[in-house]
Amino acid sequence: MSIKVAARLSWDINGLIKEIDQPNVKAVIYFFSVEFERFEPHRVIKQAFPHATCIGSSMVGGWCTSGAVKKGIVAMSLSSDEVAETFVALQEGVKRDPALAAQKTIEELRRKMGYRNIHPNSYLGIVLFDGLCRGEEIIKRFTYEKGFNLNLVGGAAADEFQFIKTLVSADEKCSSDGVVVMVMKMKIPFYCNHYVHCIPTKTSFVITKAEPLKRTVWEIEGQNAAEYYARATGVSGVDKLTTAHFSQNPLGIVMGDTVYVRSPGRVIDGQGLTFYCTLDESTRVHLLRRGDIIANARKSLEDARLYLPNIQGAILFNCAFRYVEMQELGKIDEFNRVFESISFAGFNTCGEEYFTHHNQTLTAVFFGG
Repeated sequence: MSIKVAARLSWDINGLIKEIDQPNVKAVIYFFSVEFERFEPHRVIKQAFPHATCIGSSMVGGWCTSGAVKKGIVAMSLSSDEVAETFVALQEGVKRDPALAAQKTIEELRRKMGYRNIHPNSYLGIVLFDGLCRGEEIIKRFTYEKGFNLNLVGGAAADEFQFIKTLVSADEKCSSDGVVVMVMKMKIPFYCNHYVHCIPTKTSFVITKAEPLKRTVWEIEGQNAAEYYARATGVSGVDKLTTAHFSQNPLGIVMGDTVYVRSPGRVIDGQGLTFYCTLDESTRVHLLRRGDIIANARKSLEDARLYLPNIQGAILFNCAFRYVEMQELGKIDEFNRVFESISFAGFNTCGEEYFTHHNQTLTAVFFGG
């Protein structure tokens, strides 16, 4: 028994199920193109693995040992050799009140786990949620929960950049307004981290007026935020700010050697900037420049091997902006090949989760032998 992965470009679900099948499957994690909703992958996969916990989400492109997937489905199974116990919760209402949905998820999990004390060395949580909600409120609630100390990694569901409807599923349930968390008590060692290929410049400034709940910044250094950002990034005017410019010139919160990326999304009323992650007032941010995304991927694997010399598998949660960058540079296959020595699966997200809600980041969990 081992970690098994598979991918399909079409709805060859029987072939995919056969490829990841193994004795005593404990957990199945899968990612699919949103147009596959009509095939009800959550029902089909759960029926194939009735004794396993199965979770999934919609994606914008996926990753797998067998090759990158532009549209299709990727999946991973873990057996009783890797996982001792699983617990899963799905709660809805994340668009209206993500913090409340997160709290209900925590309460459901704690109840199912018998209110036991848990240790982050043994328990791993995988979180997936609607990509159109404020995911930072979900992760914040988990991070601050006393007595629920586990590594929680994951990603926000995507829908091919339509930003209309994203899906998450747990066993036979599927939701376009939900959060899913699966907690696994692991028998094997694992390692989680996040990796940023954008590099801080010497240019930094302070957010002086913001609406965090709307992910909007109105003023930088007391000035019109959109105009200030345009000048700082060498653009002649606010009207020249495009999606491509935003993705090439993100901002970052720098803490020592760690960077937490905050990417602008659009201009509001010619003055404000919306972001894909919250920025609070009085936060100092650095202008970032793009680094080498492939070298950064190789570094992620090297970094993991310092902690897990014998890596057998991984789940990758990669930002959709990074995916677009790799498309532009023609490096999709090169990125996928970085990890081909292990059994891995993953998807491109609307946000990556590890301690906080990130974007333009690769977040990963690696599994040892």
